[in-house]
Amino acid sequence: MKILIFSDIHGDIGALRRLISRPANLYVSAGDLSNFGRGLERAGEILHPLGEKIWVLPGNHETEQENHDFCGRYGLTDFQRQVRTTGDFTWAGLGYSNPTPFDTPGEYSEEEIGEALAKFESQLQNEARLILVAHFPPSGTRLDQVATGKHAGSPTLRAWVERVQPSYLFCGHIHECAGESDRIGSTQCFNVGKSGYLLEIPDQTDQ
Repeated sequence: MKILIFSDIHGDIGALRRLISRPANLYVSAGDLSNFGRGLERAGEILHPLGEKIWVLPGNHETEQENHDFCGRYGLTDFQRQVRTTGDFTWAGLGYSNPTPFDTPGEYSEEEIGEALAKFESQLQNEARLILVAHFPPSGTRLDQVATGKHAGSPTLRAWVERVQPSYLFCGHIHECAGESDRIGSTQCFNVGKSGYLLEIPDQTDQ
């Protein structure tokens, strides 16, 4: 099974067309298709043919309601704060970001991030088979460095990943780190950016 995860399109329709032209069984948009909500309709027209094969999170440039309504209009899957299963893996999706200096519409406090993650944990059967897709990165990694020695990720997310140790964490949000990878314990972490990351999971019949 092939899953293409991407983030931070910000209205770049050419990049979005290139992404969905790549064959995959599932596509996950990890937030910020738009700029402050502008450009969602154009993105929806492109994504609509793939329907429920597109799972969509709101970034910090979209609200939960905008994302919910957008998915409803174009037949896409609203992945915000949802837990879903594909094959042997469980997926959890958390949009928005930790606080930014830019007063964007989709931001959580660190306390709200902790509450959302705790709710995920209560639904999990096997954390070792968990894939977390969050719009924002954990702090203190190669995924959240906005300048030398300056990090902008979430310490709450970092602490949760250190404790729970999901198999994978995928994020975006920090454009300077698009394409970077890191590890937190046994968790493989990727900032997917708008070029995306193709994850290949063996089918159960192939194992």
